Amino acid sequence: IKYNTEFWMTDDAILEIGDGCTIQNHAFFQLTKPTPKVFIGNNTVIGRYAMITAKNMIRIGSNVLMGAYVQVIDHSHGIERDKTVREQPALIGQVLIEDDVWIGVGSRILMDVHIGVGAVIGANAVVTKDVPPYAVVGGVPARVIKYRE
Repeated sequence: IKYNTEFWMTDDAILEIGDGCTIQNHAFFQLTKPTPKVFIGNNTVIGRYAMITAKNMIRIGSNVLMGAYVQVIDHSHGIERDKTVREQPALIGQVLIEDDVWIGVGSRILMDVHIGVGAVIGANAVVTKDVPPYAVVGGVPARVIKYRE
């Protein structure tokens, strides 16, 4: 774990980091109520200024390479018209990132996304839907561009 990494963890939060992982400088982990759990497999790299924010569950596999400024978030806010944004209830899901995934710099992985084994997420992509195994995705929102050969 490199310098200036922050861990904000509520009571009963679970954070498991596998063997051989590297958490780069200024990474930020925020595990907040109600039941936050973050699991990171072996030999995974979390890039500089990455932000992992969990209210429920984020699972990141082994041998994952995550670039700088990546955000992984398992929750959002409601957008009902009759309430102010501040009054909206949290929408809570999960994120699953399988093994051997490369997540390019500045990408955002949003709630209820499953990224399949061997996938590649292009720089600055916003992933709002599941990514098939070995797919290369990019864009806002992210779409399949091709598959690894």
